[in-house]
Amino acid sequence: MSYFFLKLLNRNAGSKRSKPEEILKHLNLRNGDSVADIGAGGGYFTLEFARRVGPSGKVYAVDVRLKILDYVRNQAVKAGLGNVVPVLIRNDDFLLPENGIDLIFLRNVYHHLQRPVSYFQKLRHHLRKDGRVAVVDYKKGMNWISLFGHSVNEEQLMQNMKMAGYRSVESLDFLPSQSFHVFQAG
Repeated sequence: MSYFFLKLLNRNAGSKRSKPEEILKHLNLRNGDSVADIGAGGGYFTLEFARRVGPSGKVYAVDVRLKILDYVRNQAVKAGLGNVVPVLIRNDDFLLPENGIDLIFLRNVYHHLQRPVSYFQKLRHHLRKDGRVAVVDYKKGMNWISLFGHSVNEEQLMQNMKMAGYRSVESLDFLPSQSFHVFQAG
């Protein structure tokens, strides 16, 4: 994945149409929180999370590609953010602290998961008791995104999360082409 493409991902994530400020507002991050940005991409949300949780917080930029993590690391250094920790996933092994994450965030990642139930079962071990999982992904419909399999059937998402041991705590509908669901374990 080229740096040019990562810049495009960041431009899309930060565009008015994507409503990043509203997403961030609904996540209610606090100073000192720990966040795992799964599928960090170009790092737009990783850096925004890092600013919001402050120096006493921590943001784990999680991805399967080292080149992406190198890019995000460089962006964090340029922004003067010392609380970003790149994490390379290998074989669905998350090198995250046990019971140490306040928010696990996935944007446009869920549709890539081949075994979402077991994936989220593994992630539960990293959430704090009141930790949350936020999933933002494209809605299934008659559009080019769905034609290429880059969308989520919301009913299936809800069922998979329930099977993985989560309950829905909030479903938001302010995004024009994406769904936004928040879950907690239990």
